[in-house]
Amino acid sequence: MSHLMGLSMDLPLLISAINEHGAEAHGRTEIVSYDLAGQRHCYSFLDMNRRSKRLANALTARGMGLGKRVATLAWNTHRHMEIFYGATGMGCPIHTVNPRLTTEHLEYIINEGGAEVLFLDADLVPRAVELAGKLPQVRHFVVLEPRENLPDGGPLALESYEDWLAAEPDQFQWPEFDERSASTICFTSGTTGLPKGVVYSHRATVLQTMTFTSMGWLPPTRRGKPVLLAVAPMFHSNAWNFPFGALYAGVPLVLPGRNLSPGNLQRVIADEGVTCAAMVPSILTGIIEHIRANELDLGRLESVVTSGAGAAPKLIAWLHDHGIATTHSWGMTECMFGTSGALLSLHADLPLEERMPYLLKDGRQTALTRIRIVDDEGNVLPRDGTTRGHLRVRGLWAARGYLNHPEDCALDSDGWLVTGDIATIDPDGYLKIVDRDKDLIKSGGEWISSSDLEKIAASHPDVVQAAAIAVNHPKWQERPLLIVQLREGAVLDTRAILELIGAQVAKWWVPDDVVQIAAFPLSATGKVRKMDLRETYADYYNQPGSA
Repeated sequence: MSHLMGLSMDLPLLISAINEHGAEAHGRTEIVSYDLAGQRHCYSFLDMNRRSKRLANALTARGMGLGKRVATLAWNTHRHMEIFYGATGMGCPIHTVNPRLTTEHLEYIINEGGAEVLFLDADLVPRAVELAGKLPQVRHFVVLEPRENLPDGGPLALESYEDWLAAEPDQFQWPEFDERSASTICFTSGTTGLPKGVVYSHRATVLQTMTFTSMGWLPPTRRGKPVLLAVAPMFHSNAWNFPFGALYAGVPLVLPGRNLSPGNLQRVIADEGVTCAAMVPSILTGIIEHIRANELDLGRLESVVTSGAGAAPKLIAWLHDHGIATTHSWGMTECMFGTSGALLSLHADLPLEERMPYLLKDGRQTALTRIRIVDDEGNVLPRDGTTRGHLRVRGLWAARGYLNHPEDCALDSDGWLVTGDIATIDPDGYLKIVDRDKDLIKSGGEWISSSDLEKIAASHPDVVQAAAIAVNHPKWQERPLLIVQLREGAVLDTRAILELIGAQVAKWWVPDDVVQIAAFPLSATGKVRKMDLRETYADYYNQPGSA
């Protein structure tokens, strides 16, 4: 008897299917966007769909097609979202470029990405002017504005995005092609060398979106209609797929534009009735501090999804007291949605004090993704919650390599993604990131976790944010230095902070000193730039009179 095959339709998983679903099944659902001047723009999924088709026609008229690439230097706006759907739908991968990179890195990654069209917001035209004559593949520089708002482009021949769309019809037949074709390109931050290009496929993006909108990942809305806010930049892992997830699930979406100040984000959350927001904890901390200082609120907000460094216990407790749930997950450019912050059912209803240890972890593996930890020789380590090892990931959308660099494999000898994280996994599957390989502090031959020191320091009532870094030391090679940002009006009490840490870790883990700074240097995605801190304080303990 022959092997029996399924009789289901075999259709490719393409982003255009999400676009059409949003227009056909949720056409009147709204997308709210804020432009560079802070003006509110509101239109429907159907409006967005039609404009994405105008864009596809405009690109086709300029010789773009399957496999040819476009790039964006843009913030979270409705026009940027149209490119996400219009370009990818016709088979043109979109390369989202981080506008806060150095000029050298911008030149490198735009050329590496191979884009022929560069779409950019008006305020970012000066960044493109810096690269004039250095981007030989780019044929069109298209500003996301009507013609009357075009800035001076100097040597660049700027074109108007609205002119492009106005000249084209709003009908377009999306082509079918291999679902493994590239959809989006996102480069790593390049903190340890030149940035590396991670290429997502249509298949991977659709599977990620299906996972993101599932019960196992996105917190359910308890009251009224759900409204999503995408704070994570669209140039960073597709804004955690919020632009795709909103249309897939038929949920209103808010795009805040370029202004991510605490005051503006608080206003947007309250005014737009946002129920679920995604952001890194550093941005969330700023919003809460602003609210507390000005006696404001977060409107209908019910849940916050965070990733990156974990939120401090006092922040989670404050949100809980105000009826806002938190979930914290782990992911990276090479593997979005690696874990889900949803707690096991046996932990979800525990009192906050008993639930807190699980909320402080980094989630459990997402469906269709597996995680494990290994030792230096690649041997699998136990899931006992205490053994530390190198985190490895394997899954349907995890990267296996990097753009244009086949020799730079992302996998270990067993075919698992090398993450660069040190972690533990407990018997229930909860992941806890102990540190990044490069952030571990080695003092006198012993390892110290910077992440653990930061979480304890952040629990001090006066500390808004903390970072522990390795600093050169004449005797111990390296010693930890704690750097803190305090709440407004607070006075640094070094002894109290170090005593708090000393009560919870081994004596030799306690930093030798604490330094106060007004604000941390942050990446475009809100992460602390520890490389900058290490450069600034490299010889702190070698100075006369230092600790």
